[in-house]
Amino acid sequence: MRALLLALAAIGSLAAAAPSLAQTLKVNQDINIDVTGFSGDPKILSDMVTKIESLNGGRVAAITFDNVAGAPGYTAIVLNGSDVRFWRLDNPTSDVVELIGASIPSWMLNWKAQRRATAVKVAKVSLADAIRTDEASQRGAPAVVAGIARSASNPTSDVQAYMIGILKDGRLERVAVNSQSGRPIENPEALEW
Repeated sequence: MRALLLALAAIGSLAAAAPSLAQTLKVNQDINIDVTGFSGDPKILSDMVTKIESLNGGRVAAITFDNVAGAPGYTAIVLNGSDVRFWRLDNPTSDVVELIGASIPSWMLNWKAQRRATAVKVAKVSLADAIRTDEASQRGAPAVVAGIARSASNPTSDVQAYMIGILKDGRLERVAVNSQSGRPIENPEALEW
C-alpha cells in the first residue's frame, strides 16, 4: 500500500511539473503556432526531425509543433533533391502523412520558390543537431519551431544559420546556430525567420 501511495505521489508531482500550455505564439508575420498539448520535452523537436528524415530520405528544412483542430503534432518541410514536400507527424510513434492541397499551411507554400532550399542542402550541420545545440545552450528549454533562416538565402550574407524558437517561461525566444560550424550565434535578432 505504501508503495502504491509513493507511486501516486510521484506521478502527481510529475503532472504538476509538466507545463500547462494553452497559447498561440507568434513566430513571425506569417507563422503563429498553437502550443496546446506540447509535452515540454526538450528533445522532442530534434527527435521528430530525425524520424521524418529517416522515413523520407530527405532533409528537413523547417519544422514546427502545432495543434491543428485539437490534434497536436509536427509539420515539416522536407527537401529531397529538387523535390519539396510537406509532412505531418501527429506523435512520435505515428506514421508521417504528406500534406497536399488545402491541408498545407499557408506559411509553407512559398518554399518551392525560395533559395533557402539551397542553404539547407549545403549545410554541414543538420537541423536536428542545431536544435540540440540551442536547447543545451538554453539549459534544456524545449524548441517548438526551427528552420533555416531567411538570411541564409542572401548570396552576400556571410551567415548561414538555423533559427530555433525556444519555449521559455511561456514565451518564444529566438536562438540561432551557424549551419556550417554548429556554433550558437550571439545575435539571433539580426536574422529573419
